[in-house]
Amino acid sequence: MMTYRNTILFICLLSFVLSGVRLSGEETDFLKNSFVAPPDSAKPRVYWWWLFNRVDKEGITRDLEQFRAKGISGVNLICTGGYAGKTPLPGVEFLGPEWRELFRHAIREAARLKIEIGFNLAGGWTMMGPWVTPDNAMKKVVQTELKISGPATYSGKLAQPETVDGYYHDIWVQAFRVNGTNKLIDNKSIIDLTDKLKPNGEFHWEVPEGKWVILRSGYTLTGHPWSKWHAYPEGDTFKGGEGYEIDYLNTASLEDHFNHLGKLVIEEAKKAGGKLAYLWSDSWECGKLTWTQEFTRQFQRFRGYDLKPFMPVLAGYTITDSLVSNRFREDFDRTIQDCIAENFYSQFNKLCHKYGMKVGNEAGGPNDIPPQDVLKNLGRCDIPAGEFWVNGHYLAAGGYNSDRHLRLNLKQTATAAHVYGKRQAMAESFTQQEQDRTHWSLGPSDLKPYANDAFCEGINRIMLHQATCQPPSDGKPGYEFCAGQHFTPNITWWEQSPAFFSYLSRCQYMLQQGLFVGDVCFYLGERPPTLVPPKYTIPSLGLGYDCDYCNAEVLLTRMSVKNGRIVLPDGMSYRLLVLQNCTSDSPDICREVSRYQKLTVSPVPSKAMSLEVISKIREMVLNGATIVGPPPEYSAGLKNYPDCDLQIRKIASQLWGNLDGKNLTVRRLGKGRVIWGKTPREILLEDGVEPDFSFEGQTLQPEKFDYIHRTDRKTEIYFIANRTNKTETTDFSFRVNAKQPEIWNPVTGKIHKATNFRQANGSTTLSLELDRFGSCFMVFRDPVSKNKTNKPRQNFATFKLVAVMDSSWQVTFDPDWGGPAQVEFPKLANWINQADDGIKYYSGKATYRKTFDLIDQTYLSLKPGEKGERLFLDLGNVKNVAEVRLNGRNLGILWCAPWQVDITEAIREKGNMLEIDVINLWANRVIGDLKLSKENRFTKTHDAFRFGMLKSDTPLIDSGLLGPVRILTSSFNLLEK
Repeated sequence: MMTYRNTILFICLLSFVLSGVRLSGEETDFLKNSFVAPPDSAKPRVYWWWLFNRVDKEGITRDLEQFRAKGISGVNLICTGGYAGKTPLPGVEFLGPEWRELFRHAIREAARLKIEIGFNLAGGWTMMGPWVTPDNAMKKVVQTELKISGPATYSGKLAQPETVDGYYHDIWVQAFRVNGTNKLIDNKSIIDLTDKLKPNGEFHWEVPEGKWVILRSGYTLTGHPWSKWHAYPEGDTFKGGEGYEIDYLNTASLEDHFNHLGKLVIEEAKKAGGKLAYLWSDSWECGKLTWTQEFTRQFQRFRGYDLKPFMPVLAGYTITDSLVSNRFREDFDRTIQDCIAENFYSQFNKLCHKYGMKVGNEAGGPNDIPPQDVLKNLGRCDIPAGEFWVNGHYLAAGGYNSDRHLRLNLKQTATAAHVYGKRQAMAESFTQQEQDRTHWSLGPSDLKPYANDAFCEGINRIMLHQATCQPPSDGKPGYEFCAGQHFTPNITWWEQSPAFFSYLSRCQYMLQQGLFVGDVCFYLGERPPTLVPPKYTIPSLGLGYDCDYCNAEVLLTRMSVKNGRIVLPDGMSYRLLVLQNCTSDSPDICREVSRYQKLTVSPVPSKAMSLEVISKIREMVLNGATIVGPPPEYSAGLKNYPDCDLQIRKIASQLWGNLDGKNLTVRRLGKGRVIWGKTPREILLEDGVEPDFSFEGQTLQPEKFDYIHRTDRKTEIYFIANRTNKTETTDFSFRVNAKQPEIWNPVTGKIHKATNFRQANGSTTLSLELDRFGSCFMVFRDPVSKNKTNKPRQNFATFKLVAVMDSSWQVTFDPDWGGPAQVEFPKLANWINQADDGIKYYSGKATYRKTFDLIDQTYLSLKPGEKGERLFLDLGNVKNVAEVRLNGRNLGILWCAPWQVDITEAIREKGNMLEIDVINLWANRVIGDLKLSKENRFTKTHDAFRFGMLKSDTPLIDSGLLGPVRILTSSFNLLEK
C-alpha cells in the first residue's frame, strides 16, 4: 500500500513529467526565446553621471523609469565635474544632507524598478577624495647622489631629492665605491649610512679611501597631473571633491578611503531599504607609482630577498653585471604588479564581498599605467571591464574607424574573463572626445560597427558611456559630460532607442552562453608588464583560429590537463600552450601597446622562467599537454641566485632534451609533447585541426569579416560581422559537422534554417549575405546526417523591384524646434543642403507622407502572402532613425541597413498612405544655435563647448530620408521565424 510520503513523491514526479510534456516544442526552446526577448543579465548597463551633483528627484525618477522602459537594466552612478561647458554647474553639496537624500531616492527608485545600481567609489572616476592624505597618496622613489673621494671628513647637508607638495621622507642613505666611469658598483662596498643623516639634512661621515658615491633615497608624491584632482575648470571634479589618488600599493590607503566613502554609501543605501549591487573603480588614468611606506616588506614578501642592497640600481648603477641588475629591475616591477593586484584589487574585492556586494573595475588602463599584471587585476573583479572609443568616425575611410587602438584592451578583458572563469566581459562603450564631433553626432547605425568589433574581441556586456542625470527643467538637449555618447531621455531618438538596445542585448545574450572557443593559449611570461595585445592576426597562428592568453598565476593555479587538452576549472580548454613569453612578437603591436600604456613593451621573448612555472610545465607535459616554444635559459628573478639558474636549466634539459628548434622539433615525454621550431598553425594542421572559421577570399582581405565562437554543451554559436560599408555575399566555413545551420538575426530577432549548405572535412560551408556592417549568429544545434545533401535554394532573400518612390513628399517639421510646419520635397534631399535654415539646422523628428497606388501586375495577381511572395519597403539610406506606418499600421523602427520593413499585410492596391518619421541628431540644431544670440536659441545647453567639441562652424551632419525609397518583392519562406 502506498504511503502518504510516496504518494506525494509520485504526484511531484507525475507533475514534473506532465510539465515536461506541456513545455515541449516551442516553449522549451529557451535559447531562442531568450534571444528574441533577452533577460536583464544580457541588457546594457549605463554610466549614470551626476554632473556637479546637479540632480533632483524628478530627474532621477525619469531616468530610471526610462532606462527600464527602453531596455537598460543597470546604472553605474558616477559623481564628477568634468563636463562639456566652460564654467561649473551649480549642484548640491557632495555627501551633504541633500545629496544623501537624493542618493537614497535613487536607491529606492532603482529597487522599485528592478534596476541594478552600482557606485563608483570617488568624486571622479578613480579612487580619490579630499580625505586622502599625502601619506595615503601615490608615491615615487626619488634620489640624489654626492660623489666624494677619501680619506676625508665630510660634514654638510645632503641635497634633498625632488619634493612634491612639500611631502618627502627618507628611505636610506647608502655609500658605495664605483669602478671607474661605467657605474659598476662593488656591491661588497655598499654601506648603510642612514643613521648619520640628521632630520635637517646634516650629514657627517669619515670617508674611507677611494672614490665614493653617497646615495640619498627617499619618496615623495608622484606629481602626475591626475594623481591629484582639482575642481573644474582646473580639473575634472567639483568643489568639495578635490583630492589625491590613493596609494594603490598599500591596503591601508584603500581601507581608509573605503571607510570614508564606501561605508557611507553602503549605510545610506541601507537606510533607503535597498543596496548597491557593486562598487566600482573606473579606468586607471593617474600615472605611475613606485613606492609605498612598507615597500621593503612587500618586496621581501613577494620576491623572497632583501631589496636594500640593490637600491643603487634604481639610480642607474650596475650591481654584479647588467643581467643581474636588469633582473632586479624586473623584480622591482613585479613587486609593483603584485602590490597593485593584491593590495588594491584583491583587497577591494574582499571589502565589497564583506558587505554583500560585487566589485567591478576597469583594471587594465586605459593609459599611462605602472607595470601591471592586468590579467591578475581583472581576475580579482566580479565585473572585469575594458573600454573602446569611436573617435575619428567621420574622417575614417571605409565608413568607420577600424583602427584597433580604439579597442586596445578589449581582448585583454575578454581573456581575463575566460581564464579566470568570469561569465561576462564588460566594456565602457562608445566613448568619444574630439573636436567638432563629441556631442550628439553619432546615431545608432554609426555605433553598430564599433559594437560588432567589441563583440568579436570577446566583450559580451556593454556599459553605455554615458547618461547625464539632470533636472528636466534644464531643457533639451541639456548639459553634458565632456566625453562619450549621451544615452538619455533628452536625445532625439530616445523613443526609438529600444530597437538599438535590443540588438545589443540579443548579441550579449548569445555571447554569454557557454564558453569561448580558442585552440591556443599564449603564455605571456613573467617579465613585467604583463599585458595582452589587442586582437590581431598572429603570424604564427594565422587566419581562422582564435586564442586566449595567460599569466603565471593562471598557469600555476588554474591549469591542468585532461585527455590531452589544457583545461581550466570553469570548463575552458585549449589544444596548445605556446610559450610566447612576451605581449606579442610583433614589433608593430608592441609599439601600439607601448605608446598607449607609456611603458616599454618588448617584442623579444623573455628567456627567463621561474622555477615554479617550469616545474608546472613539466607536470603538464607528463600529464598529456602539448607545450610549444623554446626552453628558458635562466630564472625569472634573483631569488636563490645563482642556484635558481642551475635548477631552471636542469628541468629545461629534462623537457626539451636534444631539441634544437631546427632539425629536431618534437619530443614526446610522458603523455604529452614538447615542440620547438614549429608554429602553432603547423601543429594544429598536422593534428588534423582545421581553421575554426574561414571565408572565400580571406587570404586577400583578412579583415573583411570577423568572428567569435562559443560552445554550449551540444550547441555551437558563431557571431559574424561584416566590417565593410557595403553588402557582401560570401561562402563561410565553420568547424562544425552533422548539425543543422541556423541563421539568427540580432537586429530583427528572426531565425531561419539554412537550406543550402555542404559538409566536408569536419566543416560546414554555406553562402551568407551580410548587409552594410551587418552581422548574424550562426547556430548549430540540431543533428543532421553527415551526408545531408543541398537543396537548390539560397540562404538569404533576393529582391525584385516593384516601384520607386523618390518624388513628391510632404514633410512636416516641428516649429518649436525651428522647422517649417509643412513643406514639399519634389525629390528626397539632405536637410543640410536646404536653403531654409529651419530645415538646414533642424534636429528632431520630421514626418514624410506620400499617398500612392500599387499597380505592379505581380502584386495584383496575389493576395498578401500568397505564392510565397512578400512585399518590402526599402528606404535606401536614413539619417538617422526611421519609424514606418502604412495605412495606419505601425510597422516598426529602422535604425541600420538594410533599412527594410515587410509591408505585405498593410498594403492595399490603391490609396495607400505611407508615413515615415525620420529622426536625426541634436548636433545640427546646436551648431545653428551657436550662430544665434542666446535669447533666440531653440536648444538649452552650454553656451560654448570645452575643447571646441561643437562650434558654430562645425560641419553639419547628414540628415533626413535620403533614399531611394523602393517597394521590393521577395521570397517569404526565407524570412519566417
